[in-house]
Amino acid sequence: MRPYRFILVADYGRPWNNAWFYRAGLEKNGNTVIPFDRGKGKQSDESILKVIADTRPDFVMHTKDEFPVYVFEEMRKTTRVIQWYPDPIIPAWLPPYLRSFDLFFTMSEGLVKEFRTWNPNSYWLTQAFEPSFFRVKSISDEDRQIFSADVAFVGNLGSKPQYLSRRSALETVVSSGASLKWWGPKIPWKMANIPLIYGRLGRAYGGRFVWGEEYAKVARLSKIFLAFDSRPEIRKSMSARMYTAVGCGAFYLCRHVEGIEDVLVPDREIVTFHDEDEMIDKIHFYLKNDDHRQKIAKAGEQRVSRDHTYEIRIKEMLAIIEKNC
Repeated sequence: MRPYRFILVADYGRPWNNAWFYRAGLEKNGNTVIPFDRGKGKQSDESILKVIADTRPDFVMHTKDEFPVYVFEEMRKTTRVIQWYPDPIIPAWLPPYLRSFDLFFTMSEGLVKEFRTWNPNSYWLTQAFEPSFFRVKSISDEDRQIFSADVAFVGNLGSKPQYLSRRSALETVVSSGASLKWWGPKIPWKMANIPLIYGRLGRAYGGRFVWGEEYAKVARLSKIFLAFDSRPEIRKSMSARMYTAVGCGAFYLCRHVEGIEDVLVPDREIVTFHDEDEMIDKIHFYLKNDDHRQKIAKAGEQRVSRDHTYEIRIKEMLAIIEKNC
């Protein structure tokens, strides 16, 4: 597999943007990465065409709608364009973009058939873990006080419809008597949210968004890392959160996603549930069984390190690229 030159388009102002992980995986496989920062006000639509002319990349790679469709069509006159789309939904803007790519990768295997109606060169490529961004230098007594909990949740509990079921599930956790601490953006200050902000769920807020080393500390120091993928009915649509939390050493308890057992084995490397009653039963079972819980967490961490890093995932991507381009 020969090395390639990639222009990697993204908003680099956000340290949790997937492009940082893609870049690490590409470089670990011997490729040259030319970052193109598409953050707000950074560079114009036309400037990418000049960069392509100056650097002569083998591929331009991106994740969403960083440029208008016509710009991608112009790019394809001189190079090849790849998108690795990181969400399990199909927004209205996406289908026209699919027709403008040489290759399209989706993190949702269950959507591949539909994506291929717009672009036959569409493939499933699940997300992964990039350990270099989550190294823990040390864990202090203060860290243990801040980040330890029976149950941890990391994510958004805002007012959008997709977040409301999370609120309900976490309220159920608190009502069951388990100690909960959640991390993420603050709940929006709205009249409708006041009972939530000052209620039990608001009091369980860790106080900030966590990432990098702090995220890894939450994963390690919480007994149970609870997660809810937004579209569990879509086959193999697990988010990067699963790989990141498990790779950081978490005991990962999540809503069952169809096909998840092909990636990480339930009850051996992670644990899954189908409804809130099962979720609560498993939380209290594993809180009482430390050895069993720690064994599963260790097995999951080892599996992710062996099979699910971005270095490995990019190698899989490059194999598909060489077969089709």
